[in-house]
Amino acid sequence: MKSRISFLLCIVLAVNASGQQVPVKGIPPGYEIRMKRYVDSLRIIDTHEHLLDPEIIKKSFFLDFSLLFQQNGFDDLLSAGMPSSYYDKFFNDSISPLDKWNLIEPYWNNSFNTSFNRIIISSIRSLYGFDDLNASTVGPLSEKIRRVYETDWFNRILKDSCRIDYIIIDGNQLSPKGENILSARRFESWLNVRSKYTIDSIAIMQLDPIYTLEDFVKSLTIDFEKELKDGMSVVKIFSSYYRTLSFEKTETDAARKVFRSLLTGDEDLVISLRDAKPLQDYLMHHLMSLARKYRLPVAIHTGIQAGLGKIIGNSNPELLANLFNDYPDVNFVLYHGSYPFGGELSALAKNHRNVYIDLNWMYSISPTYSERYLNEWLEMVPVSRIMAFGGDCAVAENVYSELKLAKKIIVNVLSDKISEGYFSEAEARNVARMILHDNAARLYNLR
Repeated sequence: MKSRISFLLCIVLAVNASGQQVPVKGIPPGYEIRMKRYVDSLRIIDTHEHLLDPEIIKKSFFLDFSLLFQQNGFDDLLSAGMPSSYYDKFFNDSISPLDKWNLIEPYWNNSFNTSFNRIIISSIRSLYGFDDLNASTVGPLSEKIRRVYETDWFNRILKDSCRIDYIIIDGNQLSPKGENILSARRFESWLNVRSKYTIDSIAIMQLDPIYTLEDFVKSLTIDFEKELKDGMSVVKIFSSYYRTLSFEKTETDAARKVFRSLLTGDEDLVISLRDAKPLQDYLMHHLMSLARKYRLPVAIHTGIQAGLGKIIGNSNPELLANLFNDYPDVNFVLYHGSYPFGGELSALAKNHRNVYIDLNWMYSISPTYSERYLNEWLEMVPVSRIMAFGGDCAVAENVYSELKLAKKIIVNVLSDKISEGYFSEAEARNVARMILHDNAARLYNLR
């Protein structure tokens, strides 16, 4: 009997070692392949990008391999020790691709391992046919990039290859426009106000003097309604880059005191964050009341901030709990999976039905974190409040590669859930469709 058991065990181990899928009781074999094909067939709503207009790219000094380092890749070079003064030389100088490579090579060699830099490698392999980034490839790669940007490359990548129906862009005058492009808008001049200069600048911009706190609040309302008329789809809160996400309810007199100190100060007066907080908090609550009035979602940057030297504690989503309670009829979208506060985000989204989880940027921060917490959120949070993709990228190539990574992770998670018996195959397909398309379509009122 012992020898028979040993023989059977050897057979099982041999099947596992061959890499073939072991049939799960009650589940037809091949479900992983079917899930991959299904996820690849889905239309996508991309909830967050910083894309640059391809027409602007064509006229820039970074129409070469440096294009792929826009935003996150450059940050990883900085993290590897590159001086920040290299930015202008790398992106805004007419030096050769080889000279650019010589500039960054030591820092690339120290950061090629990061998730985002692996996305760059994936882009040059999948879209441009180069196996590596080095002194011998940057020249021909740059020439190929210049050639493809003479075509409708932007739409070929995003619409045809990625199958993206809509993109929400957190942008400015450098961003592309189009029927399938929606806008996120920030109101930083008000939420980060610390100087008389800021108040005077808003008054000049709106051609309307600001003498009182009420005038200042009115100026925020005017700008909000203008952005709404221009097609704003979501309010974006970016404050954790500058201050804590704790926005307390503030008495009008406390806000007025801060406002008067600014208005009567010298033109170059800048007060501390601590002193400015009552006024900033007061304006934040007014902004939330506008979002409630006009039924707009509010997206908030939570978790790790891009760049160096930021205070991670400022971005803890737990700090927002009072807003979720004070504005129960406002839908709050917490960006970036709140890395590294995934557990806190789990509890917040479970306990507040107006909190949505958005995984944008997460895959290029850490694929491991993304897979771990997508598993957890599918066990804790109603699936209708999870949105699974936004690249948070500046160029189409990196959106393509991050989406490819996101799909791989989603398929892994859902296949595991099928194998465990947690989801049926039909339920897993439904989850994939909801988190990649339907939930965002409903939240942002898209067809």
